[in-house]
Amino acid sequence: MMYQKALKIYLFIVGLLMTLIGGLTTFNPINVKSNEGIEIAGNASALNDVRSFGMLLLASALLFFLGSFKNSVRKTASTAAFLLFLSVGAGRLLSIFLDGMPSDGMVKATVLEFILGAIGLILFNINSKKQYF
Repeated sequence: MMYQKALKIYLFIVGLLMTLIGGLTTFNPINVKSNEGIEIAGNASALNDVRSFGMLLLASALLFFLGSFKNSVRKTASTAAFLLFLSVGAGRLLSIFLDGMPSDGMVKATVLEFILGAIGLILFNINSKKQYF
């Protein structure tokens, strides 16, 4: 039962994090990107791309919140959580190898994404083995 509670807490925390990042990315994309040295002001295509990614994060947050409260959604939410974090982290790592080193903030985001993805994967595996889903 302890691992099931840990998974619920994890899903709630990553839900909060995705709400914050998704909300800022959707509704304040110019400032969010300019903090990392990325200028998108006046570029409708770049703004469209960034805002759509922000909405994806907000939708993910909703799924994570649902999974933290509803048993019937927990397995799907936990799978989506670790896949989201590990895939975004892997994409950033690939970009580092192909494109060079980004800003410090992007490197920190990469590390955090891998940590959150690994935690999610571990909790998913433990809960699957104990059949808490």
